[in-house]
Amino acid sequence: MPAPDALAVFLRPKVLLEFDVALNAIAYMPLGALACLILRVSNTPRAARAKAVAWCTALSLAMEALQFFVPNRVASLYDIAANAAGAFAGTLVFAEPLHALVTHPLAQARERLVAAGGWGDAGLVLVVLWLLAQFNPALPFFEAGNIGGDGDPGPGDFVVTAGSVALSVAGFGLFVSAVLKGPGGALRWTLLLLTVALWCKFAMASVMLKPHLSAGWVTEGRVAGLAAGLVAFLPLRGLRRTARIYLAIVLTLAGALLAKIFGAYSAQGDFLRLFSWPYGQLATFATLTRYIHEAWPVLALAWLIALFVWRRDEPIQWRPDRRNRP
Repeated sequence: MPAPDALAVFLRPKVLLEFDVALNAIAYMPLGALACLILRVSNTPRAARAKAVAWCTALSLAMEALQFFVPNRVASLYDIAANAAGAFAGTLVFAEPLHALVTHPLAQARERLVAAGGWGDAGLVLVVLWLLAQFNPALPFFEAGNIGGDGDPGPGDFVVTAGSVALSVAGFGLFVSAVLKGPGGALRWTLLLLTVALWCKFAMASVMLKPHLSAGWVTEGRVAGLAAGLVAFLPLRGLRRTARIYLAIVLTLAGALLAKIFGAYSAQGDFLRLFSWPYGQLATFATLTRYIHEAWPVLALAWLIALFVWRRDEPIQWRPDRRNRP
């Protein structure tokens, strides 16, 4: 049973940080929107929103209850309230006028650009997870491990880094082309995603990392690998869909294995010491993004292999045509 003082803290926390409350609300907004999207199939819009908030609140209550039994964790009624408020805000994307102005046009764009059905939805989720991991500036671009290693990199390190990043970038571009309906815009969307990710790294590094580490996520090897990967991707995007999926599997696996062999993650305490962040939730943010960063190649490979095995016999609608290329 939880100790009486833990129950007292649950009802009235000793410290209440506005940043933590806002972060808890923001974290549950996508969950509320996703639950509402699922429930809209068999419920009225108002009932779907109410049930989505109830489900998210129940989940938050269960997560907070588990924290009674986890060392160094503090359960709080205010966290549940913030999570419920965030879930409710997420459901508003299906309420008018937001649905007509934003959500419906986005849904139309998704149907026009992205592969149909669950395959496209799963691919979009993987893209979002990849972008989420890029918000952690202590994680290098398309590599295993984290920044902050001792000593200057040698020539061998440059070759390994550039090679693993180049393979991963080319594989990522082919992954994006598999998520899209056709390869015509694959280069544009790949460049857009990489640009957004680079700006996220730059902005978060300037805010979260210690000053002497703010540029540690970018090195000559990573820049060279990024450029080489894009150059390799240029001719590959014109291949047939089955060939692009197969090459995405090969290149993503090769890049991940090369990075994993030579990369290493620091212990949790050493990893957190890379940051200079005066607010709360650092450990949760750093741990979650690190897990996503490490798991993403595995999840992407599973999606690509399943797509290759189960859908390779579908008729190919697109043929190489220079007019389709950006």
